[in-house]
Amino acid sequence: MLSQPDQLKDIQSQFQKCVRCGLCRSVCPIFKEDRRETAAPRGKVFLAQMLAEGEITPDSKAAQNLSMCLMCESCSSECPSGIEVHKIVSLARSMVNENNPSLTNKANKLIFKDLWSKPSLMNLSFNLIKTGQALGLLDFGTKSGLLPKSGRLLGELPGKPARQALPEIVPPTTRQKARTGYFLGCATNYLYPQVAFSTVKILSHLGCEVVIPRELTCCGLPQLANGEPAAGHNLARQNLQIFKRAGVEAVVCDCASCSATLAENWGQALPVYDAVKYIIQELKLDLSDKKQINNQPIKIVTYHDPCHLAKAQRIRQQPRQLLQMLPGVEYREMPGADNCCGGAGTFVVKNYDLSMRILDRKIASIKETGADIVATCCPTCTMQLKHGLDKHGLQIEVKHPLELLAETLGL
Repeated sequence: MLSQPDQLKDIQSQFQKCVRCGLCRSVCPIFKEDRRETAAPRGKVFLAQMLAEGEITPDSKAAQNLSMCLMCESCSSECPSGIEVHKIVSLARSMVNENNPSLTNKANKLIFKDLWSKPSLMNLSFNLIKTGQALGLLDFGTKSGLLPKSGRLLGELPGKPARQALPEIVPPTTRQKARTGYFLGCATNYLYPQVAFSTVKILSHLGCEVVIPRELTCCGLPQLANGEPAAGHNLARQNLQIFKRAGVEAVVCDCASCSATLAENWGQALPVYDAVKYIIQELKLDLSDKKQINNQPIKIVTYHDPCHLAKAQRIRQQPRQLLQMLPGVEYREMPGADNCCGGAGTFVVKNYDLSMRILDRKIASIKETGADIVATCCPTCTMQLKHGLDKHGLQIEVKHPLELLAETLGL
């Protein structure tokens, strides 16, 4: 019998709940592209059970089969038996890591347990990548095949991370309504600082004292998704204690994956909101006094549902509501708006070609709307969609809904 993470004991009963109905296969983006049973969610549940019971060894083949999962929670949200497949896959990956001391797994631990959990090392990595881009080394590496093709997704990094530009406390510009914590996720911080600036300015404009503690670390999702659950849960707990010490009433986040991870780990300890939902539902955004500027062309906007917003948090209405409130915007729903784009954080790095096949379906849906802008609430989705639109030669912008709101408010 293999050694098991303590959490596995809590979900072993879920193995028996799977009745092999196959509903998970109908919603799985991986299975749509790879029709083998090992690609299906129920196949991974069965694989995890065999690993837990010692019927198969935690070798590279098991690791490869388990890597073929986006952790998009499509199957978990649709399973009639209530099986949390994404948690089972995460713990199964952990079992493989713990019992297979390969070079790949050692690198996995180095990246997700040691590097990604330390802001100082993340900053160093950011600076090294920027230097590599400036010298043309990354471009040469991807073109020559020395670096993975997924390296092209990053695009040109911004001048500096958002955290270096934002103060720890941003006062409200109107009568104070709340003391609100802002969780600045890694991808937003390093790749899309303009999203962070928009979020903070909007919260301040709507009466929030915004607290952005310097000690914040990663939300823990990269660790949970890559077989390091103990490290992931520890990071989530650290962030909770930091915000508690700051005395905030609630925490908001503009990254769907971060807010989903924190909400799941914190439970009732501190309210966590998606930023769009918080602004619509709690701050009661009102744009009735905003009018379309004369002679400014109408922008056609569509919306892509991040999996960790629509499926993990059941948040679908508020982003659409916000987009439809914006003056000068014609909103058009795309076919399959909640279908995964295939990014899923590190999935695209490990499975680039498969990720691109899933992405192609999404790009076709966007193109069908005739949109000028596709909005989404996830930096990983933003990166993936930008890459796909560029590959297809489509001049369509990708923006967070709060960037569009900030423009409307003149912020």
